[in-house]
Amino acid sequence: MTTTSKPVRRSRSPLVALLLLIIAALVLTLGVLIADRHRLTTQIDKAQSTSGTSSTEATGNSDKGHSPAAADTLAIPSATEQDQLDIIRAQATRDPQDPQARGKADAPVVMVLYSDFACPYCTLFAKNVEPGLSDLIEDGTLRIEWRDLAQITETSPLAAQAGRAAAAQGKFWEFHDAVYAAAGEGDHPEYTQENLLEFARTAGVPDLDAFTATMNAPETKNAVEAAKSKAYSIGIQGTPFLFIGDAFVSGYRELDVIRATVLAQAEAAK
Repeated sequence: MTTTSKPVRRSRSPLVALLLLIIAALVLTLGVLIADRHRLTTQIDKAQSTSGTSSTEATGNSDKGHSPAAADTLAIPSATEQDQLDIIRAQATRDPQDPQARGKADAPVVMVLYSDFACPYCTLFAKNVEPGLSDLIEDGTLRIEWRDLAQITETSPLAAQAGRAAAAQGKFWEFHDAVYAAAGEGDHPEYTQENLLEFARTAGVPDLDAFTATMNAPETKNAVEAAKSKAYSIGIQGTPFLFIGDAFVSGYRELDVIRATVLAQAEAAK
């Protein structure tokens, strides 16, 4: 008489069970992060589709002469959901050594500005809005941190690389001013190494050989591409795009709106 032995059922290892629990937790956490980012992306997309970009030149008016109530009406409101605020607040680095930033690292309001040297609305912003914010930078209220989103023309990345090369010698904002000053209204400028070198010379970049080498360095190209990918990852598709404190502004807005938003964010930060 033969007997058939039953297969022995081995109990699951406690280590395997623990690993499965950890994997499940990571998947859940990743899902929450993706959902949070999707909500912010959706909000940005909605703002981009409804606000549009205005080609009207800024009025040049500051908040002076406006009542507080008028400024409150002009200001772009803050985001309200905590998960969105977490993503927005993560964009400002406040790095005191950032050569593409201007203003005090501890300013109550940071404006993270996504821009492209070939974008006509960015040209308007540089000419009509940024000069009207200089007093807020000087008095410590505002800090501006530049971010490359180089996509308008085939030579946008080269211009962004040149900006970083100028920044490496402490001349980013002088280079920024020279490039935008040369752009005509509505233009989508095309850039070459020659005209970018001329802008660097105008900006007072001291070592033009080093400028050219940095502009063409693989790591500079990779940094510009990485900046674009990061912008896309949080839903930013166009320029100019601004995070101002806890608010975001999609597209070109006039000086009065931007100043009112900065001042409202400064008041909220007290």
